[in-house]
Amino acid sequence: MLEVKGLSFSYGDFSVEDVCFEVREGEILTLLGPNGSGKTTILKSIYGLLKPKKKCVFVNGKDFHSLSLKERAKLAGYVPQSHHPPFPYTVLDVVVMGLASQLGVFESPRKEHYQKALEKLKLIGMERFKDRPYTQLSGGQLQLVLIARALVQEPKVLLLDEPTAHLDFKNQVKVLGIVKRLAKEEGISAVMTLHDPNLASLYSDRIALVKEGRIRAIGKPNEILREEILEEVYGVPICILEFNGFRLILPRTEVV
Repeated sequence: MLEVKGLSFSYGDFSVEDVCFEVREGEILTLLGPNGSGKTTILKSIYGLLKPKKKCVFVNGKDFHSLSLKERAKLAGYVPQSHHPPFPYTVLDVVVMGLASQLGVFESPRKEHYQKALEKLKLIGMERFKDRPYTQLSGGQLQLVLIARALVQEPKVLLLDEPTAHLDFKNQVKVLGIVKRLAKEEGISAVMTLHDPNLASLYSDRIALVKEGRIRAIGKPNEILREEILEEVYGVPICILEFNGFRLILPRTEVV
């Protein structure tokens, strides 16, 4: 289980304040909100890329930020929005890099490390690309490889920053479907950031609406994704249509 208790971080004239939530095993929590609301700052602060003001992140009861890099790598995996490799490594080599923190300073990956990486590629359906240069993949394939790189650590917590950024509709559905399946089958506590409330509704167990560095509301999608709350968070008129059990969230626009 991931527990976040009173997370706060400031830089410049922006801050996130008193962020609190917990994510159980097999559950997906989505941080949803407009650009600049603080979603990525919260995610980076959880992982430790940014340093919160006090102890506030606990994984299975352990103070996450007090652990060594090696111990943290075994508990949490981080998937950034994008990654631009400086060299055309093979897909398999990129996934093996996820184990770097578990190797000695002068230690090279061994056969068992490559086998472990291949297993994660198989898990997400990317094993056939193992020998392809990483620089020759599509956007959706890149995101899946980054997820495999995080999974090779066998983390208890998976943090994903805008996993659908720059992806077409098909790859958005594919990537989020795999994240949802992995959370359930592997018992991972997943936290991801998204902009699109419709995608958040489909692929989240719970949603935390973020505005100006604070969580405005948190709960199940059908509880949180309501017109008045979304209008307050996004600052635009919202219309929600319901059909055969599905809810479609749209901006309310005037027909010209």
